[in-house]
Amino acid sequence: MSKIVFWSPLHGQGQTSNLHIISLVLSLLYKKKVLMMQTHMSMNNLEGPLVGKSMGFLDTEDSSIFQDIGLDAAVMYSRMNMLMDDILESCCVTFPNTSLLLLPGTEMKNRETYERDICSVLCRMILDAEKSVDTVMIDSDCGREDLSIRLMSLADIIVINLTQSKYVLNRFFSEYGDLLNKHKNIFYLFGNYDRNSGYNINNCLIKYRKYINKNNSGTIPYCTRYMDAQNDCDILAMARAGLSYNNMRDMAMIRDKFNGIYRTVKRTYMETDYFFYQAIQSAMKIMNMINSSDNMVQIARRG
Repeated sequence: MSKIVFWSPLHGQGQTSNLHIISLVLSLLYKKKVLMMQTHMSMNNLEGPLVGKSMGFLDTEDSSIFQDIGLDAAVMYSRMNMLMDDILESCCVTFPNTSLLLLPGTEMKNRETYERDICSVLCRMILDAEKSVDTVMIDSDCGREDLSIRLMSLADIIVINLTQSKYVLNRFFSEYGDLLNKHKNIFYLFGNYDRNSGYNINNCLIKYRKYINKNNSGTIPYCTRYMDAQNDCDILAMARAGLSYNNMRDMAMIRDKFNGIYRTVKRTYMETDYFFYQAIQSAMKIMNMINSSDNMVQIARRG
């Protein structure tokens, strides 16, 4: 069981779309029971690409879509010590033939009420929910929001979402030294990645080698089909097809498939194949970090 917090220093770093594809890889390939959730009050699109509507963009006629489910309901049950397996699932949107759970965000519109009634007990709710799933994926607010800082302290892995913008990278590493020094469980994920950029991952490994290495970093390349699937609210079907979910039996076969693509047609491989190859690699590295952390805890306990 693990808690993974997705965070960005600024808006527009591809955080939510990165969380989507990593969650789908963990669920469809690794067969993990994954809970996806968000802590934003507005302007977040976690739900939309999966179900067609998002909490932050509901019209009046859509107001009943997430009624009696979501973050508010989960927090209420947690307060009553009732957030067990079946209750958690009743608060979520589920998807046939998957182990994926989507917990829609808050319906509250007043920030003071949200912070008092939800944020104050959110960490407890996450700890309760973690008992019922393998992985909790948390889409947190960007920047130095108090709740995001608290969630980072709770997390097993902090996924810092960045792009290849020199301005964003330099600002992040200059302004968040305290965060980087405090937390060692950080994974750097470059979204909308362009391997032809001067700020490709290899050059970033050199320029920011004090923080980034091959094991704690990954990429999610730009992919036209993935962007279209997000707009069409159909990313689950796109991921099923791209990951050959119904035909591939184990990770070794998948690795062989994508390694073969990468080696034999490195210059001409399809954009979508490269997208899935890199997404799988990033998900595997995140899982390796979690497993390494678990092993260290077990050793310490035996110690």
